[in-house]
Order: sequence, then structure tokens, then C-alpha cells
Amino acid sequence: MQTMAKIKRLLGQKWLISLIGLGAISIFIWFVGPLIAIAGIEPLKSDFNRLLVIVVLVFIWGVTNVVRQQKERKEQDESIQSLLEVDALTDKEAAAEIDVMRELIEKAIQVVTKGGKRKSHLYQLPWYVLIGPPGTGKTTALKESGLEFPLSDSMGVDSVSGIGGTRNCDWWFTNKAVLIDTAGRYTTQDSQAHVDSKAWYGFLGLLKQYRKQRPINGAIVTVSIACMLTQTRTERGMHARAIKNRLQELKNQLGMQFPIYVVLTKADLIAGFSEFFTELTKEEREQLLGFMFPPSTEDERGVISLFNKEFHDLLERLDRRMMQRLEMEHDLDKRSLIFEFPKQLRCLQANLDEFLNDIFAQNKFEESSMIRGVFIVSSLQEGTPVDRIMSETSQGLGLGKPLLRLSSKESSSYFVKNLFENVIFKEQFLGTVNRHHQKQSGWIRKGVYCSCMALSGAAITLWMMSYQWNNQLIDETDRQVTVVNDLLAKSGLDFENDLIPSINILNHIMRFPMGYRQQDDERDRVTSFGLFQGEKIGQSAKSAYHQALTNYYSSYVESVLLSEMKNNEQHREYLYETLKTYLMLFNDDKFEREHVLGWFNYFFERQYPGELNEELREQLYAHTENFLSQADRGLYINNDSVTAARLVLTEMSLSERAYQRMKLQFLKSHVPSFRLTDVLGARGVEQFERKSGKPLSMGISGFYTYNGFHSIFQLQLGRMVKALMEENWVYGDEIDAQNIDHDLALQGVRERYYRDYVYEWKTLLNDIQLKAAPSLKLSLEQSMALAGSERPIESLLKAVQKEVALTKISLSNNEKAAAEVAGKVAKVKFSNTADKLDLYRPEEGNTFDIALPGKEVEAEFDDLVRMTDQDFDDIHLALSGLKSYLADLSSSGNNQKVAYKSILNGTVTGEVAASIEHAKQLLPAPFNNWLGELSEESVKLAEKGSRSHLNTLWVNKVLKPYERSIKGRYPFEPRAKTEVTLKDFSRFFGYGGTLDAFFVEYLEPFVDTSRSVWRFEKEIGVSQETLAVFQRADRIRQSFFELDNTLKVDFAMKPIYLDQHITSFVLEVGGQNLAYRHGPARVKNLSWPAKRSATRVVFTPPDSIREIAYTYEGEWGIFKLLDQSLKARPQSRKDNIVMIDLKGNKVQLELIPKSTMNPFWSSDMESFRCPQTL
Repeated sequence: MQTMAKIKRLLGQKWLISLIGLGAISIFIWFVGPLIAIAGIEPLKSDFNRLLVIVVLVFIWGVTNVVRQQKERKEQDESIQSLLEVDALTDKEAAAEIDVMRELIEKAIQVVTKGGKRKSHLYQLPWYVLIGPPGTGKTTALKESGLEFPLSDSMGVDSVSGIGGTRNCDWWFTNKAVLIDTAGRYTTQDSQAHVDSKAWYGFLGLLKQYRKQRPINGAIVTVSIACMLTQTRTERGMHARAIKNRLQELKNQLGMQFPIYVVLTKADLIAGFSEFFTELTKEEREQLLGFMFPPSTEDERGVISLFNKEFHDLLERLDRRMMQRLEMEHDLDKRSLIFEFPKQLRCLQANLDEFLNDIFAQNKFEESSMIRGVFIVSSLQEGTPVDRIMSETSQGLGLGKPLLRLSSKESSSYFVKNLFENVIFKEQFLGTVNRHHQKQSGWIRKGVYCSCMALSGAAITLWMMSYQWNNQLIDETDRQVTVVNDLLAKSGLDFENDLIPSINILNHIMRFPMGYRQQDDERDRVTSFGLFQGEKIGQSAKSAYHQALTNYYSSYVESVLLSEMKNNEQHREYLYETLKTYLMLFNDDKFEREHVLGWFNYFFERQYPGELNEELREQLYAHTENFLSQADRGLYINNDSVTAARLVLTEMSLSERAYQRMKLQFLKSHVPSFRLTDVLGARGVEQFERKSGKPLSMGISGFYTYNGFHSIFQLQLGRMVKALMEENWVYGDEIDAQNIDHDLALQGVRERYYRDYVYEWKTLLNDIQLKAAPSLKLSLEQSMALAGSERPIESLLKAVQKEVALTKISLSNNEKAAAEVAGKVAKVKFSNTADKLDLYRPEEGNTFDIALPGKEVEAEFDDLVRMTDQDFDDIHLALSGLKSYLADLSSSGNNQKVAYKSILNGTVTGEVAASIEHAKQLLPAPFNNWLGELSEESVKLAEKGSRSHLNTLWVNKVLKPYERSIKGRYPFEPRAKTEVTLKDFSRFFGYGGTLDAFFVEYLEPFVDTSRSVWRFEKEIGVSQETLAVFQRADRIRQSFFELDNTLKVDFAMKPIYLDQHITSFVLEVGGQNLAYRHGPARVKNLSWPAKRSATRVVFTPPDSIREIAYTYEGEWGIFKLLDQSLKARPQSRKDNIVMIDLKGNKVQLELIPKSTMNPFWSSDMESFRCPQTL
């Protein structure tokens, strides 16, 4: 428990926490510091810099702790001085006492340290302080304890007997300890409280001043048993509070925790004590009478809660001894006292328990006291014993106070010596040291210890890390060598036929530990603290990699160049660059590292394209770069291939080579590329896409922009031609630079550049298109974006204007145009060349046009270049009109109705269309197609909305009445049993009826009815098939209805044939009769509908006995008759002959319509159907 407490106290020290923090920061600086870079600078990369920073931090930590220590020491001295300072006027007595105690303690220290000069002798003997009220027998207990006091004469301490006491404090020096006997008044402070309190605090200050590390080793609290027996409860409480206050003051002022021993003195005043223990020998009297407490307990009150248990155990031991004493004693009075003695102690238990709990019971507001035990002693046997039991019994019986006999035996001390020597003195280190002094004096010692431990730990750690790392290095090297050997055994290094496995092997060789990849690794500076093997391993690893490059990779490099020269003879410009690269490998004077790396980088990207091969390209580039760094590359020139390439190159013009060189160098320049995302605006970008599927961010290289033309092409053209003319060494002796026409070469380069310039821009512009907007919401968003403040179409056109109008530039002074073009430029670094090029930047000011080269490009975009601000305003106006129309269409609660009305009044097909058409005329291709698409899309949306609106009306006004009263009924369904009532028929098909009213109100304005087949004059979203339904209904209307909307069909019938065996035939049509009896045929005029609904045919045989008749029920009876006749004789539709066959009896009638528009045998009735949607 003590060890754990010490560990907890140690871990709670500020200096240790700060030291741990310092160690963590130091570790962070050492291992993470090299990774920190500020503006490209790595201040902690070197070991020295990191070590210097750590040393500075340690110095700051040490200075800070020393300053804190000095400050705390000063505060401690001031606190001690405050205890010793008294007012000279008002506290003369206290000052006098403090002076006396100072002289005594200084004399005591001189005695203690006399045997040695070191200050540590002051702490060789433990110091104990005795406190207790006056008269509790503190001094007597020491005097009669049997301890040896060899220095009592030199200290001037007289023996004390009987009545008397300690004036200030007495110093008792034994061979094993120093005991400080304090005056009882210091404990109670009840006589002269102010003086006693000052003197007490002065005493504590002296202890703290002269014995700083451990002022005392423990405290002995003396309590008179007589007081416990005779004092009232209130008096005992005051007594307990006084002792408790003194103990708390000791702990607080001395800054330590110490063991406390409670000694119950004057036990001889308990009746029967002398008689009970009179037979003890000297050795037995030196034993203990009492009990010790454990260090801790789970009870909230602390270990003092065990008092009753321990006291009870003590009484049981006394009870066992009592039986022995009774057997030995024959005197009846003494036997009575011996018998009652344990009971006398038991009467004392309750008072002691309450008294000790008042002093030592734990609470949350005070630091608990370390009470170690309670002991009963007797120094002198004098005075009259107190018999609590007999006294209470006599008083209860009214017998008066009993008289006790005094022992006549010579006085001896009981249970004192071993208490000091075997208990108290042996626990001299149980208490803590002065926390303040420990904190102050421990800084330097702890700092030294920690520094030594840190240095030792760091050295051991570094050595172990180095040892482990070197072992790992050797193991890793062996593993890598094994891997490479296995790979070589499988495939070998054959870059030409098996590239990827060979590159994999070369990667492993390059990554050998401490090899080429790790040659600049700083880790070996730390790991070299031990048995560093990196240099030996690294040398072999680097040698292996260099040999692999020279013996194997060199053949790959050469084969790539020779193969490219052989396979690209048709690409003269590429062949030239390849040959130049190849020759540079054999000519140190002409060797350009960046050029060679640039060629191989281009080759790798072309040969192994895509993200999938990105890692392979990086590996090849790294090995090529390492290969070129070698002095001996292991290459031998192939003169035959060089000669063949030179022969081909002599056929390629200088201008072509110059242009291809410029493309190779400047296609990826730092001149910004033209990107649609930069000019269309945030909202405009969302409305466009490319037909090819490429992203809008992929634009045109800066080489083919206005800035690229003026700041790269124009400036580099002459330099490039001149440089190529001077590179005749690539061609050998076949080309003479003096015989080349310089101006002709420049013109050839310009023609090629202008051709590609035009191609790049036309390809991009033809690839742009508006995104489809199939819904009204998307169309509105698109029109709002196009007509918004960003004006993306206008921004794009103006941006393109600027890029293709190469012949114009704005300057502040015409006379200085040439100087400004050359002077107002900035140096720009390009990715594949180290040249610094000038970029042109005009200044603002008064402007006028200056003719510059580039008219060939400008001519190709003449329509676009000539567009004015007024043209752009007209285009914006057209787009705004379209936006307004779509906004009205979208914001309306019934946008379908609005769309229909817009078609009806010609808004979308008239005003908006005309405005868009005008804007189309202003725009060159392909931009005019965009507006055409917008116009068509808006018309489609209007048609769609109109169709939806008409469909809604159609369903509610036409389709529902049709399905309710017409659909599935005769005559529209010939087999149906249910007929359409004439009233429903008239309401649906009549003039102003359901169908006619819908057509007149919603469709007629858009339909041309003058033709035999009706046609829409405007597209409103209704199909031609639906229009045919309305035309069919119109024919039905004309067949059945008069102009006054009267349902009436006039017709006549004339008999043509009647079977000879039939006497007569009668046709009854709603009460109208046609009779025929084989005589002259007469025409009978009939009308439908008639008053009666049914139609009846009657055949009369010769005997006239029984008629043969059949009735066609319903208002549509005559049509049912005609339908049945048509089934029997299909040609009736053409000759209007009606044949009636009833049970073999036949008659033929001629149907004579009164109008060409008649309903008889009309297919319009049978085929009429109302569609679900228009």
C-alpha cells in the first residue's frame, strides 16, 4: 500500500508530467521532424538541428523548474517566518517562549549533529512530539519509561515527580529517538489562549525551519484515564476538539502525514490495577497493554471504527488473566479488586470510544489522521484509585462513597518501555516527508536521475533500434535477393520480348535495401548508432542495379529508338526527333538530358496509354532517368540505322520539321487552354454538351489560341527555324544550312499552323450542342440560363471572336505597336522545355486597330468575326422572349391550357418563332442550329401541353358521354342488343351536340375542312387519326340531321320482285306501310324516325289463312332490316337492292335515298370509335 501510494504521488508530480511531455515532444521532433516542410524548407531534416532543438527544450525545462523551485522555497521560507513573527509589543510572552524554544532546538541540533558534519545526521534519529492536556503524565511517562537518556544532564532536564509540569518543551534524547515533550497548555490553550497559540505555532515553525525534510516522525497523544472516568461529556468533547485541532495543525503546518499513538496514562487510578498486575516481573511490565490498528478499513469512519472490537478483545484477554490471578490471590479484598478490574475497564470503553471518534473519525472536509494504536500505561502508582462500579452501587444503595486502599508497594512503570522501543520507534519511517521540502529538494536530484535515465534509455534505445534495424536490413536484403533470383529463374531480363516481368525484376533490384532508391535516406544516421551494415549492403545493391541497367536495360533503350526510327519513316518530324535523341546518347557535347527524357516520356505515354498503365509508365521513366545518369551506358551506335534515317529525313522539308517541333514543345505550354467551362459560366455549362461525349473542360491547347499565336508561335517561329538550320549535325554532311531559303521555310510553317488552327476551332464548335430538355421544367431552366445575366451564348461567341480574330489587337499607341508587342510580355515556364517565352498583354487606354498576321485564320470565321453588339442584343432579346413564354407557361396553374392558347393565338408559332428565326439569321453555323433546336423544342412543349389540355377536355366532355350512351350500342355495334336512344344520338352527333361543340370550340381554328380529307393547318398535338374521327362524325351528322338539327332521314322504296306463291307483301316502318300484290310497282316515300318504333315485314300466302311476319324491334328497326339484307346480299351496298328472305319467302325492294349523304349501309357508323386520347 505504501509503495502504491508513493507511485501515485510520484505520477502526480508536475515535474514528472512535464518531463513526460518533454520526452513526447522530443520523440516527435526526432522522428516526425524530417517530414515537416515549410515553403519547401525542411528545418529539422538534419540530426544536428533536431538534437539542437531538443537540447534547447531540455534547457528551458530545467530553467523553468529551477525558477519554480526557488519560488516555492521562498514561499516556504516566508510561511515559516510568518509562524515565527510576533508583535514585540503585544506578544512579549510568546516571543520570549519562542526564543527559549529556539535556543533549545538549536542546542538539540548541535547535540544530534555532533557526531558528523553532514546535515543528514539530523535525520538519523527519529523525532517524536508528545501532546496532551496538562497533568496527563507526558513527562512522567518518559521519565519512568525505562528508556536510556544519555544526554539528560547536558540538556539540563530535571526529573519530574508528583505535581509539576513542562513549562515550554523538554527534549529527551534516547539512544534510538528524540522525544519532544510539549507543554500541556499548548494543547488546551485555555489559560492564555493568544500566547499559547502563538507559542505553539512558533514551535511548529521552528521544527519546520530546522528539520525541513521530516520535521517529526510521529506524534504521541497522552490522555489521562482519570479524566475519562471523571469528566463530563461536554468536558471530554472540548478535550477531544483541542487534541484534534493540534493534530490538524501539525499536519497542515509541517506538510506531512505521520503516525499517531494514543497513550492512556495513569492506568493505576483504575481500581484494582495494582492488585491485578502486581505479580508481573520487570520484563512482563515492559510488555504492551493495548492494540494496534490496521493501515486501513472499508468503514467510512476509518480505522477508529475498530476500537470497540479491539478493546473487547483486550478485555477478553484480561478476563483470562483474571482467573489466573484469582487462583493465586488469597486476600479477599484484593481478590474483589482483581475480579472487578476488567469491569472497571469496560466502564471506560464507551467514554473512550466517543472521545477517540471525536478526534479520529474520518470526514470529507479534513485529511484523515494516521492513528496506529491505543495503549494503556502506568508510570507511577500514586493517588486514590477510582472505583466506578462500587461508587455507582454505593450511591444507589445510599451507603456513601467507598474507601479504596492504596498499595504500599514501591511504584514501577507498567507497559511503557516496549511501547516506545518495539512499536513507536520501529515505525519511524511510516510517515511521509514534508511535501514542500520534498518537492523543493527533489528537483535537482530527480532532474539528475531523469537525465541519467533519459540518456541511458536513449543510448540503449538507439543501440537496440540500430541493432534491430540492421538485422532487419540484412534479412530484408536476403529476402529481396531471393525474390530476384526466383524471378530471374522464371523469366530472366528480356525487355524486348517480356517487358512487364523484366521491369518488375528491375524494380526489385532498384529497391534493394540501402540501394539506389535509398541512397539519400537519412535513416542510417540514426541506425548507424550500432553495427551499421548499410554501406556494405548499399554498395552491392547499387552495383547490381547499375549492372542491370548497363547490361540489359540499355538494349531496351536502344531497341526502342531503332524500332521507332524504322517504323516511323512516314512520320518525318517524329523520325527527326527520334534520330536526334538516339545520336545524343553517343555525343556528350550534344547530349540534352531533358530532351531525351521528354522523348521517352512521349513514347511511354503513346505506347502504354491509359490509367491502367500509369504505374508502368512511371517505372519506365524512373529507370530511363537513372540509366541516363550513368557515365557508361553500354551502348554502341548502329551506323546503318542512322544512315537510313538520315536518307529519309532529307526528303522532309525544314518547315514541316519546324512546325512539328513547335507542336511537340508548345502543345502543353503554360499558356492557358481554351475551355468552354471558362466562358460559358456556372449555369451555362449545365446546358451544353459535346456530341463526341468529351467533357466541356477538354478544350483547345493554348498553342492554338490568340495568346498562343502572338506570344508563342510568332516569337518562337524564327528561333525554331534557325535552331533547326543549325542542327545539321543530326543529318550529317547531307544538309548545308547556307542553301536553305529562310523566308520560304517560315511561310511553310505558318501555312501548316493556320491549317491546324482552323481545324481545331471548327472541330470544337461543331462538337458543341445544347442538352435535350424534354420537359417544361428543364426547358425553362435552359432558357433562363441562356437568357440570364451570364449570357453563355454571347460569352462563347465573343470568346471565340477574340481567339480567331488574330489580325487585331488593342494598344495605347500605334507608333509603338511593335515595341509594345515585344515588351509587354511575361516569362512563362513550359512543361517540356526550359526556354522562357514572352506573353503579350496589352494595356488599357485609347484603342484602335492594328493589322497583325493571322488573316488566313480570320477569313475562315468571317461571319462570326463580323458580329456586332447589336446582333448579340437581338439574340438575347429572342432568348428572353422564349424564356418569358416558358415562364408564363410554367407559372400558370393550368399550363396545359396556356400552351393550347399560345398555339391558338400564335404566340409560340408566331412571335417567339419569328424572334428566334431572326436570331438564327444573325448567327453563323453551327450556332444557328442551337436556336432552331430551341424553337422546335418550345413548339413541341406547346404541342405537348396543348395535347394534354385537349385530352383533359376530351375525356370530360366527349369520352365520358360516349362511353355512357354510345359505346357498345347498336348501330355502332351491329351485334349489340342494346340500342342508342335517339335522344342520346341527337345530343352526341347533332349540330351543336357533344362532338360538334368540342370540334368547333377547340379544333376547328386549326383544321382545314375544305379538302376531302381534313388536315391540320397548325400542329397542336392532336394526331391525324383523331381528326379522322371528327370527319367521320361530320358525315354521320349530315346523313341523319337537317340543318335545323332535326333528326330525319327521308327515303323511298319500290318493290322489284316478290315470290309468285306469295299473295302480298307489306313493309311497316313505324306506322308507314308499303304494300305490294304482284301489280305495277309504285314508289313509296318513307321517313325515319316515325311515330312508332318497330319495323315489320309481312308475307301473305295464297290461302290467306296465316301470315308470315317478322318484327324488327326498336327505333333502329329499319337499319337492322337493312343490315340483315346486306349480310344475305353484300352487293346491296352498290345497287341499293334490299332482299328480304323470311322462311324461304323472298321479296326485293329498291332503296331510293333522298340525298347522297345518307346513312344506309354506311361504314362510318360501324367504324366510329372515340379514342381514349386525342
